Amino acid sequence: MDEKVHIIRAEKAFEFKHTVSHPWNQDTIVPGTHLDRMVGLDRTRVYVIRVPAGGEASEFHSHQCEEEWIYILQGQGVIDVDGQEHLVGPGDFAGFPARSAAHQLKNPFGKSLVCLVGGERSNVNISDFPRLGKRLYRHGDTMEVYDTSDAEESGPANIDEVVAANYRKSLRNE
Repeated sequence: MDEKVHIIRAEKAFEFKHTVSHPWNQDTIVPGTHLDRMVGLDRTRVYVIRVPAGGEASEFHSHQCEEEWIYILQGQGVIDVDGQEHLVGPGDFAGFPARSAAHQLKNPFGKSLVCLVGGERSNVNISDFPRLGKRLYRHGDTMEVYDTSDAEESGPANIDEVVAANYRKSLRNE
């Protein structure tokens, strides 16, 4: 019988055995550890990552359905929030509620940046990549990518309210 693990010791957390990367940005090859998976969490994401010197943790993006956060453990970085850059260091925390500012964590410095990153793990998420002109729709393991330049206005005028209501309903039905 498998024993449940509830505590991950520091030596395991900082092994950085996984790689997190974004397919649209070659500067986002980031070693990390999926702490959430190691303890069996299903509804939240928690990773410890090491952003190498000159690297980026993600592509500039925002989420329509999920919240996301960043907590800096070691080193310095820059968080671009809606085009404004903010220097961050150990102990600094950034949070991005759903439907809020586009953001990106970068490390333009000469030493690695180590941080915890995480957020919700919902069945549905819509991520916008404004600098790339793309929108990613994820439902479970299925993903669809759209070019925002191809978008046409359609649907009810209150589409945001309809999507939010359907999303909340889907959470209650899981």
